[in-house]
Amino acid sequence: MRVSANVRELATWAVIGALGAAFAVGGLGYGLSKEGGQVGPGLLPALTGGLLLLTALAQVVRTLLGSATPPESGETVVAAEEDLDGRTTWQRTRILWTVFGLTLVALLLVSLLGFLAAFGLLVLVISVAVERRPVVPALVISGVAVAAVYAIFVLFLRVPLPGGVFGIGGEAG
Repeated sequence: MRVSANVRELATWAVIGALGAAFAVGGLGYGLSKEGGQVGPGLLPALTGGLLLLTALAQVVRTLLGSATPPESGETVVAAEEDLDGRTTWQRTRILWTVFGLTLVALLLVSLLGFLAAFGLLVLVISVAVERRPVVPALVISGVAVAAVYAIFVLFLRVPLPGGVFGIGGEAG
């Protein structure tokens, strides 16, 4: 049984929308603000989850309605099988599900390693295993990403991140 591309696309956007809704609800559970009007630990997950849900809903509507602008008369419409990187639709879908799986593993590792270490490993594994980047540049990108997250959340917003069993990176010094 062959599933049409539209059904696969709708299923993918439904999963993304469900993840967005879960993040939004989870973020609300952590609280959007703290005493003194500071940003709460749930603000960013709630906002990001809400935006992800809205984006998924918009894509579902777009998929259901089809192309908003029909081709002009005499114009031939050719669907590109490969993207700019030479990846087919199947490869892009496989990569998307791989990233979802890796993200789930990273989320499960947060309680053990802490958020910063789990996030750094996620970026590193995606860069090397999924995107096929060389290890040294991937390590640099991971380090910069972890430093940026630490600077934004811990130092600037004063949002403590889970430190895991080692307590690394959770509090500003």
